[in-house]
Amino acid sequence: MKGAVFAALTAAALIIPSNTAFAADSGSASGFALKYEIKDKQVTVTGCTGKTTALNIPAEIEGLPVTSVAENAFAGNGDITSCVLPDSIKSVGAKAFSTCPRLGSVTIGKNVASIGDYAFTACPVLSSVTVSTGNASYRSTGGCLYSGGDTLILYAGGVNAVISDKTRIVGKGAFFGRTNIVSVTFPKSVTALGDYAFSGCLSLKSADIPDSVTSLGKGCFMSCNALESADLGASLKTVPENCFHSCNSLEKVNIPDSITAIEENAFYSCTALGELYIPSSVTSIGRDAVGRKYDVRSSSSENVQDFVISGKSGSAAEKYAAEYKLGFKDVSCKKGDVNGDSFTDAVDASAVLAEYARISSGKSASFGSEQKKAADWNDDGITDAVDASGILAEYARLSSKKTA
Repeated sequence: MKGAVFAALTAAALIIPSNTAFAADSGSASGFALKYEIKDKQVTVTGCTGKTTALNIPAEIEGLPVTSVAENAFAGNGDITSCVLPDSIKSVGAKAFSTCPRLGSVTIGKNVASIGDYAFTACPVLSSVTVSTGNASYRSTGGCLYSGGDTLILYAGGVNAVISDKTRIVGKGAFFGRTNIVSVTFPKSVTALGDYAFSGCLSLKSADIPDSVTSLGKGCFMSCNALESADLGASLKTVPENCFHSCNSLEKVNIPDSITAIEENAFYSCTALGELYIPSSVTSIGRDAVGRKYDVRSSSSENVQDFVISGKSGSAAEKYAAEYKLGFKDVSCKKGDVNGDSFTDAVDASAVLAEYARISSGKSASFGSEQKKAADWNDDGITDAVDASGILAEYARLSSKKTA
């Protein structure tokens, strides 16, 4: 079911129920008890019974060292507001603390050497992560958690996120479920965004990916319901599967000429996206990649109403449009006709000026190859105000001929 591809992930944020039984309880007078199991004279914490707000995992239970927290151990716990992992802990399992809605602070001991994927995913109020001095595998900066020195694995900062300029990789689910994030500023050091890195960031307005980024993970911006625009930069080769799935406010996307593939469901259920320009560099477009949505009544996929693909005649974009019976607008190069409406006029000149301003401000170009050819009025290889003036002059000339 296409419409439900990510519904469970959004609602449950990667919780996978565990059937691991516990061997004993670490008792307390309040009724709270840790579940745990013992193997090879080491203790693994697997969950808890009762309620507590401050989770302080002990270094020893039954005289044996507590060395790990199991996968899913505290996932979905609605009571915990803080967690302290002692120096005895060596590993934290995948999704161990995911979707803890009240978890605000985490302290990680100096001997933690392994933290599983999505361990602290979708904890929306988490604002402080501290790693004990001497930890060789992890560090905390500005409340955020890094591994290997340059991989951001958990963002726990403010609503306007500014990623450290030493960051090379934004890891899997690093921002997942941070529902209050409004904006993200990427440094030029970032080269990759992991799977579901920003999925479920319900307040994020735009995604301006720098040219330094060469890869996006699957579902990277999935279910970012407030996302209105996305600039994919100039170094990406692929828009991965589910990348913008269910971004139902997305109105504008810049797909650069570097892109050669748009994978299945990449823009599925982007119902506000009325038109998408797909450059001829794209030779592969996956199933239901663009212009498609899920219909609840029929429990099947259907076309987004009035959706149009623009591109070059004979391209993969035109073939995809024909396959799904979507609208197609041929924008094969015609000098001056930047928007492909068969007219050379002031609208085209304005588009050229806007593109010139964009490039001058340091942003990557938004025009595809055909648009660049149409915009380059004087054939000097650049898009600037001179081209806009030339297009305006041509518009004036054509207008005078009509009225003559």
